[in-house]
Amino acid sequence: MGAAIADKIAKQRLNVIMLVDCSSSMRGERIAQVNEAIRDIKKYLTEMQSENANVDFYITVITYSTDAFFLNRDKCKPIEEFDFKDIKGGGWSNLHIAYERLADILKKESQGGIMPDYGGVAPIILLMTDGHPTKDNVKEELSALKKLPWFKVALKYGIAIELNDKRTINCLTDFVSGNGDVIECYDSRLLERIIKIIVLTASKVKSTSTSVHAEKNVSVTEEVKQQVQQAIAEVDDWEW
Repeated sequence: MGAAIADKIAKQRLNVIMLVDCSSSMRGERIAQVNEAIRDIKKYLTEMQSENANVDFYITVITYSTDAFFLNRDKCKPIEEFDFKDIKGGGWSNLHIAYERLADILKKESQGGIMPDYGGVAPIILLMTDGHPTKDNVKEELSALKKLPWFKVALKYGIAIELNDKRTINCLTDFVSGNGDVIECYDSRLLERIIKIIVLTASKVKSTSTSVHAEKNVSVTEEVKQQVQQAIAEVDDWEW
């Protein structure tokens, strides 16, 4: 085995991928909370990486409304190089296009994706939305995603923002597909905290467990779920 390949395996890559609904209904407090959370996530993951010799953090942000785009046109960036610019709201909620963009990157680098050709840690994927997709049926695009090995092992979280809509909850549940959790955020003023709890807790746990094997991944997923649920349950000291 060559030295370059051995180095890639020795230091694993952990991809944090966020799909952000930025349709018109996300304007105002909701998108402001998302922006603040992503700024803080960059800061905390950069600090976490400096203390962790085993993992390099990479971040991807896919924004979707009428169309779906990679933020700054970057499919992924090392966390310390990630240049965040505020996301703005406007347009429809075409989740199916975001699924297509996600499918494009959940492949090996040699196949045009962002996942490492050697080794690698199952990615963390966070989908946040405040409503049902404009296109009612996204099953075709989701079915294509579910065929991808990296999607199958990914730790997935869905955040339902200020809504009581069974269709949207079902959509997020289908996305998570048993390997993660759906969190309901009933007040947009708590959104920033919830996003950070999920991403930072999952990153901390997964960066100390660098296996992508199914059995190991299940135990890590359950550990993350328990820690996230406990942390969110403690968010009762609302300070406005």
